[in-house]
Amino acid sequence: MTPSSLHLLSVRRRRLGPYVDLGPFFLFFGISGVDRGRAARVQKRFDLEYYPHIVTLRLSPAPAPGRYALRGLPAEANKRGWTAQPGGTLQGDLSDDGLADLRAWLDSGGGEVRPEALASGG
Repeated sequence: MTPSSLHLLSVRRRRLGPYVDLGPFFLFFGISGVDRGRAARVQKRFDLEYYPHIVTLRLSPAPAPGRYALRGLPAEANKRGWTAQPGGTLQGDLSDDGLADLRAWLDSGGGEVRPEALASGG
Protein backbone atom coordinates (compact mmCIF):
# COMPACT_ATOMS: atom_id res chain seq x y z
CA MET A 1 0.00 0.00 0.00
CA THR A 2 1.20 3.56 -0.65
CA PRO A 3 2.52 5.75 2.19
CA SER A 4 -0.03 7.99 3.91
CA SER A 5 0.18 11.17 5.94
CA LEU A 6 -1.35 11.11 9.39
CA HIS A 7 -3.35 13.74 11.31
CA LEU A 8 -4.48 13.49 14.94
CA LEU A 9 -8.18 14.32 15.24
CA SER A 10 -9.09 13.62 18.85
CA VAL A 11 -8.08 11.94 22.08
CA ARG A 12 -10.72 10.90 24.58
CA ARG A 13 -10.09 9.24 27.94
CA ARG A 14 -12.33 6.27 28.70
CA ARG A 15 -14.33 6.52 31.95
CA LEU A 16 -14.62 3.32 33.91
CA GLY A 17 -17.02 2.42 36.65
CA PRO A 18 -15.87 0.61 39.77
CA TYR A 19 -14.87 -3.02 39.35
CA VAL A 20 -16.52 -5.34 41.83
CA ASP A 21 -15.50 -9.00 42.02
CA LEU A 22 -18.18 -10.89 43.97
CA GLY A 23 -16.27 -14.20 44.06
CA PRO A 24 -14.69 -13.65 47.51
CA PHE A 25 -18.08 -12.55 48.90
CA PHE A 26 -19.73 -15.78 47.81
CA LEU A 27 -16.82 -17.88 49.06
CA PHE A 28 -17.10 -16.24 52.50
CA PHE A 29 -20.68 -17.45 52.76
CA GLY A 30 -19.86 -20.93 51.51
CA ILE A 31 -21.32 -20.50 48.05
CA SER A 32 -18.73 -21.88 45.69
CA GLY A 33 -18.53 -22.93 42.12
CA VAL A 34 -16.38 -22.58 39.10
CA ASP A 35 -16.35 -19.13 37.57
CA ARG A 36 -15.41 -19.98 34.00
CA GLY A 37 -15.59 -16.43 32.65
CA ARG A 38 -13.54 -14.72 35.37
CA ALA A 39 -10.18 -14.78 33.55
CA ALA A 40 -11.71 -13.15 30.47
CA ARG A 41 -13.45 -10.47 32.59
CA VAL A 42 -10.25 -9.67 34.49
CA GLN A 43 -8.25 -9.48 31.23
CA LYS A 44 -10.86 -7.19 29.65
CA ARG A 45 -10.82 -4.92 32.71
CA PHE A 46 -7.01 -4.80 32.62
CA ASP A 47 -7.08 -3.83 28.94
CA LEU A 48 -9.62 -1.07 29.61
CA GLU A 49 -7.53 0.32 32.48
CA TYR A 50 -4.12 0.00 30.80
CA TYR A 51 -5.28 1.43 27.43
CA PRO A 52 -7.58 4.26 28.59
CA HIS A 53 -7.14 6.64 25.62
CA ILE A 54 -9.41 6.37 22.59
CA VAL A 55 -7.52 8.07 19.76
CA THR A 56 -8.98 9.05 16.39
CA LEU A 57 -6.68 9.64 13.41
CA ARG A 58 -7.16 10.55 9.76
CA LEU A 59 -4.99 9.19 6.97
CA SER A 60 -4.83 11.05 3.72
CA PRO A 61 -5.57 8.29 1.41
CA ALA A 62 -8.13 6.62 3.61
CA PRO A 63 -7.81 2.84 3.86
CA ALA A 64 -10.78 0.53 3.40
CA PRO A 65 -12.67 -0.35 6.61
CA GLY A 66 -10.93 -3.04 8.65
CA ARG A 67 -8.10 -3.61 11.16
CA TYR A 68 -4.66 -2.21 10.40
CA ALA A 69 -1.16 -1.79 11.79
CA LEU A 70 0.33 1.57 10.84
CA ARG A 71 3.97 0.89 9.88
CA GLY A 72 6.07 3.95 10.62
CA LEU A 73 4.43 4.79 13.97
CA PRO A 74 6.34 4.26 17.23
CA ALA A 75 5.99 0.67 18.47
CA GLU A 76 4.05 1.59 21.63
CA ALA A 77 1.54 3.62 19.61
CA ASN A 78 1.00 0.71 17.23
CA LYS A 79 0.72 -2.10 19.79
CA ARG A 80 -3.00 -2.89 19.54
CA GLY A 81 -3.68 -1.94 15.93
CA TRP A 82 -6.17 0.53 14.49
CA THR A 83 -9.72 0.13 13.20
CA ALA A 84 -10.57 1.99 9.98
CA GLN A 85 -14.12 3.36 9.99
CA PRO A 86 -16.26 3.83 6.84
CA GLY A 87 -15.87 7.63 7.09
CA GLY A 88 -12.10 7.44 6.57
CA THR A 89 -10.99 7.77 10.18
CA LEU A 90 -9.00 5.28 12.23
CA GLN A 91 -9.58 4.60 15.90
CA GLY A 92 -7.34 2.85 18.40
CA ASP A 93 -6.78 2.36 22.13
CA LEU A 94 -3.51 3.65 23.54
CA SER A 95 -1.76 3.46 26.89
CA ASP A 96 -0.33 6.59 28.51
CA ASP A 97 3.10 5.70 27.07
CA GLY A 98 1.64 5.03 23.62
CA LEU A 99 -0.15 8.39 23.56
CA ALA A 100 3.01 10.20 24.71
CA ASP A 101 5.05 8.44 21.98
CA LEU A 102 2.45 9.29 19.32
CA ARG A 103 2.34 12.97 20.34
CA ALA A 104 6.17 13.19 20.45
CA TRP A 105 6.35 11.56 17.02
CA LEU A 106 3.80 14.03 15.60
CA ASP A 107 5.52 17.02 17.28
CA SER A 108 8.87 16.03 15.75
CA GLY A 109 7.38 16.20 12.28
CA GLY A 110 5.87 12.74 12.13
CA GLY A 111 6.42 11.14 8.82
CA GLU A 112 4.62 8.83 6.52
CA VAL A 113 2.92 5.64 7.61
CA ARG A 114 1.86 2.56 5.67
CA PRO A 115 -1.37 0.83 6.71
CA GLU A 116 -0.99 -2.95 6.67
CA ALA A 117 -4.06 -5.12 7.14
CA LEU A 118 -4.07 -7.28 10.26
CA ALA A 119 -5.32 -10.85 10.32
CA SER A 120 -8.99 -10.94 11.23
CA GLY A 121 -8.69 -13.82 13.71
CA GLY A 122 -8.86 -13.43 17.48
